[in-house]
Amino acid sequence: MQGTLGKTGLTVSRLGLGTAEIGFAYGLGAPELPSEKEAIKLLRTAVELGVTFFDTANYYGLAEERIGKSGILKNPRVVVCTKCAKFLEDGEVLTPAQMKKKIFEQVESSLRTLRIETLPLLLLHGPSAEQLREGVLTAIISKLKQEGKIRYWGVSTRGEPAPLAAIECGADAVQVAFSIADRRMVPVFAAAQAKDVGVINRSVYLKGVFAGRAEYLPPSRAALKRAAQKAENIAGDLGISLTALALRYTLSEPAIAVSLAGTSNSRHLGSAAEALSLGPLPADVVLQLRALAIDDPNEVDPARWR
Repeated sequence: MQGTLGKTGLTVSRLGLGTAEIGFAYGLGAPELPSEKEAIKLLRTAVELGVTFFDTANYYGLAEERIGKSGILKNPRVVVCTKCAKFLEDGEVLTPAQMKKKIFEQVESSLRTLRIETLPLLLLHGPSAEQLREGVLTAIISKLKQEGKIRYWGVSTRGEPAPLAAIECGADAVQVAFSIADRRMVPVFAAAQAKDVGVINRSVYLKGVFAGRAEYLPPSRAALKRAAQKAENIAGDLGISLTALALRYTLSEPAIAVSLAGTSNSRHLGSAAEALSLGPLPADVVLQLRALAIDDPNEVDPARWR
């Protein structure tokens, strides 16, 4: 399944690969970091399966390096999206000049590591609505474009205000979290569609909760555990896996251009591609799953899990 990422005109696969798991140990339970050989095999297998969108970040450990070494970016159909400026979410206070210097250094590092001359899509990590509207970040983005270091830009954020502000400020894409348990971004989807802004969906499996790892959640996340169990029962009634249910559920939102499957396992990625090829879930199942959504950010935002 192929589509267009909003006004960028970039052709992207409906299934994208999230590469955190090939860069560092990520997820619930006790995940292991794959070897470089295993990671490169996964990346090349993804392309063979028709995946043409790869999401990474300069702070995903070894992920950018492994993507660069794999050679997949020599394929003109492959689109890589990387993220920078995590200091925005971390609350680091910088002057405009310091901010520009740091972002340029991070972008240039990503270009070298990925072994490409221009980034198809750069996402700023975690800017606030206020930071976007004050204009410093958008001026830096304009300079990056002028120098040919990036083609398109967007944000990867939490909550509604920041992606809505990014859309107002001319972003080409937004990356937001959406899953069976988390429907908070639906208003953002409507705003993105109105401005033809591409939507990249992360946290489809919610850090493994909808991939059979809910047992590793802390005891305080009881509501999320219940939602995962109910979703697993629905998947069982349909005769499909929980991960397939979670991924196909994202097809019910037409604003989403790409849903990211975060995995370091080629077999799991193949299953994800097969699941999406089956198309959207029946309307009555979608309604059942929508009823499982949780409004409490403490339940659905992994950064708040304690």
